[in-house]
Amino acid sequence: MSGLIPQELGGLTSLSELDLSANNLTGVIPTSLGNLSNLNYLSLQKNHLYGTIPTSLGNLSNLTILDLGGNQLYGHIPQEIGLPSSLSFLALALNNLTGVIPTSLGSLSNLTTLYLYTNQLSGSIPQELGKLSSLIGLDLSKNNLTGTIPASLGSLSNLTILYLYKNQLSGSIPQELGMLSSLIGLDLSNEQSHRHHPYFSWKLKQPNHSISLYEPNFWFYPSRIRNAKFSD
Repeated sequence: MSGLIPQELGGLTSLSELDLSANNLTGVIPTSLGNLSNLNYLSLQKNHLYGTIPTSLGNLSNLTILDLGGNQLYGHIPQEIGLPSSLSFLALALNNLTGVIPTSLGSLSNLTTLYLYTNQLSGSIPQELGKLSSLIGLDLSKNNLTGTIPASLGSLSNLTILYLYKNQLSGSIPQELGMLSSLIGLDLSNEQSHRHHPYFSWKLKQPNHSISLYEPNFWFYPSRIRNAKFSD
């Protein structure tokens, strides 16, 4: 399908699922979609949508899955995206989003997946993300994030994937990350170092657990990483 998303879809107030993914849709996301009070699934991924993310999507109190990835969206991530308390999956990756990561995302207590990779997000990683006790996958890679890694991420006991690579982070790796016993993938690599420095990878003693540290700006390795078994 091609063309625009009709504003009139916002009148389908009994709709619980709306999946328009992997089409050739263009134009902006209609603000009227915020009227779909019974919606629990919204996927507009892999289209050619542009413009900003409507703040009205914060009205979707029953929403559990929101996937807007793989479009050409720009502007800031609205604070209102942190309002739907039932949200478990949020993907805004592969767009042109700018600005900071809203602290309101830390209120999404049921969130299991947060994908914001490959945008132009800046600022620091919010400490509030450490409140997401249900989080399993966190990918903030390929942005322009600065500052240090929050120690609060060490509270995410269910986390299996933590990807922060290709940002501009600095400082030390918090010892608290060594508490992430469920972690399968950890990548804190630095884009520029790929070109000029050899890289090292460690595999934890548990099967299929790997850590990648590409000679980045970090100078302190927590004990879980330091004692890991080296592997080619």
